[in-house]
Formats: sequence, structure tokens, C-alpha cells
Amino acid sequence: MPMPVCLFAYYNPDGRLPPHTRHLLRQIASCGFTIHIAASGLSENSAQLLRNDLADPTVPIPATVHPRPNTGLDFGAWQFLLSKGCADNATEILFANDSVFGPLMPLRPIMDQMREKNLQVWGMVRSEAVVPHLQSWFLCMTRDALEHPAIQRIFNQPFNDMTKDEIVLHGELGLGLAIKAAGLSTGASWSSTRGLARLLAINPMHADWRTVLRSGNAPFIKTELLRDNPSGIASIHLWRGEIPDPAFFNPDWIAAYLASTPPRNRSARASLRARAVQAFASADRRHAFIALLLGR
Repeated sequence: MPMPVCLFAYYNPDGRLPPHTRHLLRQIASCGFTIHIAASGLSENSAQLLRNDLADPTVPIPATVHPRPNTGLDFGAWQFLLSKGCADNATEILFANDSVFGPLMPLRPIMDQMREKNLQVWGMVRSEAVVPHLQSWFLCMTRDALEHPAIQRIFNQPFNDMTKDEIVLHGELGLGLAIKAAGLSTGASWSSTRGLARLLAINPMHADWRTVLRSGNAPFIKTELLRDNPSGIASIHLWRGEIPDPAFFNPDWIAAYLASTPPRNRSARASLRARAVQAFASADRRHAFIALLLGR
């Protein structure tokens, strides 16, 4: 029987399932999705460890694990699952990945609210960076939207042969242009109407992370923000105080991840000028400048 399907891009070579990712998968399952996990870079033995972890009788998660080579990043992983027929006949397809902490509040009310709008494509967060687009870490579309030729052209690209920058350009940004060209109805759970968002190529999940989180419309924090802070956002040290319900999402899950996961971005820290621009562009401008002036 056709039903909603989640295509989940996952990367952890040793097969461990961090508690914050387990929480996300459980919340997705609670919204009625059948979950297919593209486990990139896992051997069959490690994939079996992941399957055993998911089947833990204390908190089982109904999901199918598909090991694959670690190529093509998220779009390569989703392309792989689509090629295996994991979304065939699905009424609703959710593209998601393990790049976020959350949801920090129950996901079901957000899903119900967005489903009531009967949109062909919607995302958790809309970004104005470079071109208007829905961020791909949580993106939902209907069967007819996925089958539109413009969308099919995006997912038929050779992502496994692309660099990260090429995948962002031809995948996430290209998908935004394809959705617009196809005339599909779209929406976002969170979006900004500020003019600065259009003038400056900022990632709202970085520069506006507290505003996004406090809205209640997108209760997530990007792992990259807290792990690498590539944009030099001054206020990220405040993350623990932004967890609305520690009984629902344990902040120690984030602390454990940060303690065990080294930064992936080895580039130099953003300049003072760059950090000032980020603070000026932030919707939470006052607190961003206070944090910047305090050197945090």
C-alpha cells in the first residue's frame, strides 16, 4: 500500500548510531514514514551493526539499511536509494540527513501543519543565499513533484563524480531553480522576509540559528555550526541554553557528539570583518553584536 517514505542520508563509518540521530529517526517514524537509510562508507559488517542498533528492543526504529560507497554526499545517497526503488509508489517523499541536532520539539505538529497546505514541495527552512531555495537537509515532495521532468533531471546528474561545491551548485541550488521552473507549489516551515537575507549570501541556519530555533517552526541546530562554525558566528556558545525541553532532547547528546567529533573545517577562523557582517545580517542582531564585542 502506498505510504510516505523517508530517504535518509547517513554517514558514520563505524556504524554507531548517535543518540541525537536515533531521536531524529524516531521522530520521522512517528510521522508515518517508512525509512530507508543510505549508509555511506559502511562495510556490510558495519551495516549489520547499524541494523542491530536500530532493532534494539528498548527503542526499535523501523528502518531499512542500504550500505553504499561514500561518494556523492547526500544527493548521491538519495540518488542511490531512488535507483533501488525505495520511493516507488510513495505518496510523499522526505529527503533528510544526519546533519542536524533535533528536532528539539515534537516533529508531528510541524508535519501536520505543512501537510494541510497541500504543497507539492516544502522544506523545513528556506534560504535566500545565492538563489532562493529550500535547504535540502529536510525536504518533502509529492509523488507528482518527484516525477516532474525538471526534478528528474536534477536527480539524474553524476553526483558521485562531483566535488562538494559542485554538488551544492547542481544539487541543492539547482533543485531550487528546477522547482521554480516547473511551477510547483512550494513553501517552508521557516523563512525570512528580511531584505538583508536577499542581499547577503548568508545561511539562516548559521547567522539566524537562534531566531530559527525560537520560532518553533524549525526546531533544529546544524551540527556543522557547533562543530566547525565556519562563518564565525559569535553566539554559538549559548546553544545549551536554547534547548527548550531537555527531557525531550537531551543536551548531553550534543555535548557528547562535539567531544568525540573533531572539526572538519580546518580553514582559518573568519576575520573580524566577516564576523561583523554575519552579526549585522543576523535577525538576532543585538545579541550577535554583544557576543562579537565580548569576543565570544
